[in-house]
Amino acid sequence: MFNDATSEFDVLVASDAIGMGLNLNISRIIFSTMQKFDGSEMRDLTVPEIKQIAGRAGRYGSHFPVGEVTCLDPEDLPLLHSSLNSPSPTLECAGLFPNFDLIFMYSRLLPKSGLHEILEHFLENAKLSENYFIANCEEVLKVAAVIDELPLGLQDKYLFCISPVDMNDDISSQGLTQFAQNYAEKGIVRLKEIFTPGTLQVPKTLGALRNLNPFTRSWISMYG
Repeated sequence: MFNDATSEFDVLVASDAIGMGLNLNISRIIFSTMQKFDGSEMRDLTVPEIKQIAGRAGRYGSHFPVGEVTCLDPEDLPLLHSSLNSPSPTLECAGLFPNFDLIFMYSRLLPKSGLHEILEHFLENAKLSENYFIANCEEVLKVAAVIDELPLGLQDKYLFCISPVDMNDDISSQGLTQFAQNYAEKGIVRLKEIFTPGTLQVPKTLGALRNLNPFTRSWISMYG
């Protein structure tokens, strides 16, 4: 819709996810901030992140072959300028995560084990060259420990495990568990069975909005 020249949408408000390879007709990127919360702490955007996001402005063959980049806050401009003029750091190694095909083949060695045990066994025995490392699987293992209690096939369990759900958040973990239980019982899940009428109300305070955020993430991860 944003790429449609006949639409009336001239401004796109987006998170840093816009830097993940979206091909949009954008003439100008304006950073509202040069910081982000990475799941653990607030930090400055890295050079690769800034370049990736800024690179959305201007695209060969589009209506805007040359793009412009700036910041909403003038105090952020030095970091933007220095990042764009800095060489991108060399990646010393890449993170890998086992896809389902690999887990399925590995599961044949442990035919009576659940996904949690299969993953643990795989992570303990995986051997990689110095160019790679196994990505953090802590959250995946937490989900697997819960999902293994349900009558689901290995592939369904794997799909639930790779959903970006924070199992340390009570609302998120309960929502995922209830969703998985309903899916295991009926094969289909309706949102009204997961969300209460109060949950679906438009938030009017910052606290209510914060409480709604885990539900939104869970919905996107399960349906997206």
